[in-house]
Amino acid sequence: MSHAEQKHWELETDVIVIGCGFAGATAAITASDAGAEVLMLEKAPKEHRGGNSRVSANLVFWPTDVERAKVYFTGLAGTYMDNIPADMLQTWAEGMHENRAWLEGLGMDPVEFPLCEFPEIDGSDCVRVLMHGKGDYGQERLWKLIAGKLDARPVDIRYETPAKRLVRENGSIVGVIAETEGREIAIRARRAVVLTCGGFEANPEMVRTYLDGLPEIYPDGSPYNTGDGVRMGIEVGADLWHMNNVSGPILSFKAPEIEVAHWINLPHCNSYMFVGADATRFTREGEPCSVGDRHGKVLRNGVWVQQPIPAPVHMIFDETMRAFGPVGSAHADWDVSHGNRYDWSKDNLREVEKGWIVKADTLDDLAAKIGLPVAKLKESVARFNMFANAGRDADWDRPADRMAPIETAPFYAMKLTPAFVNTQGGPRRDKEARVISTEGAPIPRLYSAGELGSIYSYLYQGGGNIGECFAFGRIAGRNAAAEAPMN
Repeated sequence: MSHAEQKHWELETDVIVIGCGFAGATAAITASDAGAEVLMLEKAPKEHRGGNSRVSANLVFWPTDVERAKVYFTGLAGTYMDNIPADMLQTWAEGMHENRAWLEGLGMDPVEFPLCEFPEIDGSDCVRVLMHGKGDYGQERLWKLIAGKLDARPVDIRYETPAKRLVRENGSIVGVIAETEGREIAIRARRAVVLTCGGFEANPEMVRTYLDGLPEIYPDGSPYNTGDGVRMGIEVGADLWHMNNVSGPILSFKAPEIEVAHWINLPHCNSYMFVGADATRFTREGEPCSVGDRHGKVLRNGVWVQQPIPAPVHMIFDETMRAFGPVGSAHADWDVSHGNRYDWSKDNLREVEKGWIVKADTLDDLAAKIGLPVAKLKESVARFNMFANAGRDADWDRPADRMAPIETAPFYAMKLTPAFVNTQGGPRRDKEARVISTEGAPIPRLYSAGELGSIYSYLYQGGGNIGECFAFGRIAGRNAAAEAPMN
């Protein structure tokens, strides 16, 4: 879409960065350090800034060797490697390897976290995952470090100011139309625009358009990732790639009162199982991203595929597990950037009173209350109990020490929803972080970084998106700042 008729620029700057997460912050820091004047547009209010970066695990995939990283990535992509050029792979591997030194230069205290998701893939020996300082993963330590470095730069950050469309003149991107306080403003970019505004996991229509089998889904992360970068890219003729790849789905809990989904907690009581719409088990139950579920991919007949979700899905458990510990909001502290933190009760009784957890004295009554076939649910529980007592799960190979019979009344059901860590698709970019058009050429003065148009096309290694944010954020910021100013 061209807006060449736009004559009045309310603001002017060298580089406009759209989105304030790890990718946007890195691009802004790099461009500013290169001498460019930088303005950042962020949809969220300041207290909720950070997008998925802030509420992610805050882990960084760091490959120890560039050549081995290329081998590992090729294995992750598999047959979905066909649209990733060799020079793009080389740049990704080099940038990911350079991340550690760059982060240490900013003050990161790298501590290794044991997370090699696909050790069977060639090249996995290079995989290291880093967190900032000692402590639990999933905290905001790394985000706070990067945000502090951003705030120390002379970057003009405009919060609650979403970008609405790109302005294109004579083929080049020359600015952005944004919205602030209910009105549109035009901002001129003398050098370039960088898109770092995340994926489309909070846009149900886009999810249904680009993904199969997920008619109802919610974000586990930022509610502000509504596909704005995808839409703006399409409007200026950007080619799209990896739109069908997601980090997820991950079975989570969605409360009606809370905007985003929350990861569930599975205390080591083990008298629980997941059932689908027909009241039968459909997967090996376990913690998100566990051995059975690797960021939404599961092994079926020797092939890694996206986890099928036969919604509605319910977690069925008994009184023993109810009393053992909280079954929800295992990572409530991850959600502070949205203002959606919820402290789950230790005994789950508050959630029973809220109706989030359904209670019944018998399995017959429980099935009736949640709308599942009574005979099939009782049969599924009996089969599960048989496996738990025998110490062998003949259906899904759940570890024997993680199974216990569901037998102590009353019985409970909690509806689960598929949720995303993030989507990976968006405008295609090249090794210079330039956005590529449907004609195969770079769109002048338009760059991108982060999960918007990510390089990950199939399997995903934990910490990979954050690593990519830093690697391509630096490239985008450096190249945007190097553009010759337009008259």
